[in-house]
Parts: sequence; C-alpha cells; structure tokens
Amino acid sequence: MLAAFACLGVACRNGAAGQGEPAQQPGQPGASAASPDGASATHRRPPGNAPYAGVIINYPHSGCSFAYSPVDFCDADHRAQIETAIRTQAPNFNRHYLLAVLQERKAYFQQSIVLIDSRDGTVFPLPIDAFSGRLAGTGGATSEGTVETAVDSDTFCVSGALLVYRAFEQGRFCFGFDGQRFTGHPTQYMN
Repeated sequence: MLAAFACLGVACRNGAAGQGEPAQQPGQPGASAASPDGASATHRRPPGNAPYAGVIINYPHSGCSFAYSPVDFCDADHRAQIETAIRTQAPNFNRHYLLAVLQERKAYFQQSIVLIDSRDGTVFPLPIDAFSGRLAGTGGATSEGTVETAVDSDTFCVSGALLVYRAFEQGRFCFGFDGQRFTGHPTQYMN
C-alpha cells in the first residue's frame, strides 16, 4: 500500500552534460566541501545514503533541464534542496531511492520530484516542470499536490495537476522507475 507523504526539497550542481551523463561530479568547481564520508561537518546523512553524485536526464535535455523546460535541476537552489534530502531522508521508494519533492514556484504551489539513488547519490528528475494541487478554474491551484510512495513499492503516484511543456493535466498519475528511465504515465518530455 502506498502512503501519502511530503518531503524536503533538493538541488543540483552547475554544469551541462549530454543525454544520460551526470551534470557535475564531486570535485568539480561548485562541488560542496564534505568530510571523507561525504557528509558536512554539521549535517550527517542517514546511514547508507551516498553523497550527491550528479544529475542524469535520460530524455532530450539542455544541460540540467528537460528540452524547453524552465526548471534547471543543477542551479544552486535545487542543489541545496537535493543535499538536504540526502542528509535528512531515508529511502522511501523502491527499497533504495529517496523520492524528494522540490520547491519550484511556491506562490503557485508548484513543486518538482527527483529520485535519488541512496547507493551512489545519482539524481534522476521526473520529466515534468512541476505539479500542484488541482486547478480551481482560471485562478490556478490553491494547494500543493500530493505524492503517494512506499519504500517497498515500485510505483509512486502524484495527485493534482502536472505542468509539462506549458500544458496542465489533472488527475492521479502513477510512475515507476527502471533504474534509468521513468515508466508508467507518459509525459511530453519522455518523447
């Protein structure tokens, strides 16, 4: 059974990469200082979480954004949110992934989702711009959307409105992850 939850946001490093390549590796300019185990001196990761290792987007993209998307998963804000998730969350999806909800446009209740492999620190963004609660007519969303996940489940579901390539779609959308690409509900960025 999937349990509803909300989690802390996350973020990425600056840099551009080709399809399927990490955006930035530890030790490159912009990488954060960490102790030998990858945790900062003041914050410790839950046992077993690997340090941040970079963003992989296995769909058409430009740098750390899906093609034509305004969301840059490697900017400083996203990177800070990802680092926070690695430090504070235990795996909550498919045994070893951290499903982290990131803040995007707070005034519009918009958030994004990334999966972080707790074994190696690789970050995989869900191919959407954002999700929110259901839209209320022309006024937009009045609440955040919900995410259902479980550590022993191989699917997670998002309820509310998905924003993908300047278009909204409302409902309950379920996704899986095969280790490289998302499965389940197709989005425009998956083409």
